[in-house]
Amino acid sequence: MLRRFLKLRELDAHTRLFHYTRGVSAQEILKKQTFFATNTQFLNDVNEMQYILGVLEEVMEEIDRPMRRGTLQHLILEDLTEFHKYEYYLISFSTKPDSLTLWAEFGDRTGYNLEFNGTELCDRIADDLEIFCHGYVVYDRVFQKQCLRDIILEEIPRELGCSFGNIMDSMGLGTSPVFEEYKLTLQKTLSVYALFFKQPEFASEQEYRFIFRDPETPVLFREQTGFLLPYIQVSCASGGRLPVRSVTVAPKNHIDLARRGMEYYLRSLGYEVPVRLSRLKLRY
Repeated sequence: MLRRFLKLRELDAHTRLFHYTRGVSAQEILKKQTFFATNTQFLNDVNEMQYILGVLEEVMEEIDRPMRRGTLQHLILEDLTEFHKYEYYLISFSTKPDSLTLWAEFGDRTGYNLEFNGTELCDRIADDLEIFCHGYVVYDRVFQKQCLRDIILEEIPRELGCSFGNIMDSMGLGTSPVFEEYKLTLQKTLSVYALFFKQPEFASEQEYRFIFRDPETPVLFREQTGFLLPYIQVSCASGGRLPVRSVTVAPKNHIDLARRGMEYYLRSLGYEVPVRLSRLKLRY
């Protein structure tokens, strides 16, 4: 039932996904056909999982009856059990083939960008580990608010066979099973949207995410800038070589050896794909 409420746009047969990463990570992905999925509590944007609460507050301010607005704020926002009930891990891609922002953030401007056939990669990931959900990150705050209005006022009440007003008013009669069901469904939906809503300022990333919930696979740790980062390994080795379409060399790595080295490495693994230079030109 939950996924029917989510308005997440998913990839299609023509989608190309790009993974920006450092040289050593690109080498490991191609050799072992394995991605690292990061625990969502350790994302680069420290405010990411809390962002949706600000959007939700704006939507609730539009509810014209103070009593109903107060019921939502008190009984739902002050009890976000569902937000912390599960462990989520994600693999991040982009639909931008040559982004200075992403080179700086993930490739250190000297890494590589691996291009994949999106649907083939999705199938390979699903063969190894169940994907809880996947889709494009939503940056448009107007659309984010509309998504929340729809689930709060229309879609979940319709699923429960009641109006939003009747569900809210039922709380005045004591314990209400229909309200408890509404609350639980709303919190579950919000906890998933929280994984896909980001500030408009990050729109240039054009991110696409694969989410795994409470995966039955060992949690590992790696050091990153002085702290331990929990992650899981997602293998795509069951179907042979990865569906790589090309590799792009980062803009600060335009020496012949960077390109030629990757070409040799790809051929040694059986890949016959082009290796390109970033079209961005940097002086430093």
